[in-house]
Amino acid sequence: MQQLKKYMLANQVRMRIFNQTFVYVIHLVQSFLNLMPPFIRNLGFKLMMARCGKNVFFDYNIFVKFPWLVEVGNDVAINRGVQFFPAYHGNHRIILGSDVYLAPNVCFFASGHDINDLSQLVGGDIVIGDHVWIGANAIVLAGVTIGAGSVIGAGSVVTKRIPPDSLAVGNPAHVIRTRE
Repeated sequence: MQQLKKYMLANQVRMRIFNQTFVYVIHLVQSFLNLMPPFIRNLGFKLMMARCGKNVFFDYNIFVKFPWLVEVGNDVAINRGVQFFPAYHGNHRIILGSDVYLAPNVCFFASGHDINDLSQLVGGDIVIGDHVWIGANAIVLAGVTIGAGSVIGAGSVVTKRIPPDSLAVGNPAHVIRTRE
């Protein structure tokens, strides 16, 4: 039992060192892209992501932790400070449809910790439908699907599925009406 504990602790230390090194390198690459003109920055992000459509705008100060787990459709605008945190351990992706607009500082978290056992990671894919607008400082959590044509108000925390053509606001976000 003692040897197992030693092995687990050593493995955790190795994983932490690997994670810190990876985050440093990916941050360094993305910081370099922030210094580049838009056409080079866009090309850099397109090359890193799993799929990236046409006419995608990447503003400055965007952070994508595991870019190969992020898919972006056509005609998408990703404003300053947007952060993508897909889940490496569960391969939980973040998928943006076409004609999606992300206001500044929107955050996507496809993973978290189990509240009953904080050592366990839980998560789910985040899927954003076509023609969606997400307001500034909104947070979208793991396993959420936002239906096509929906609008998420600024500062909202989306914790569950939002039906298509809905206007959702608040913390937690709730639908206040449908769009016409």
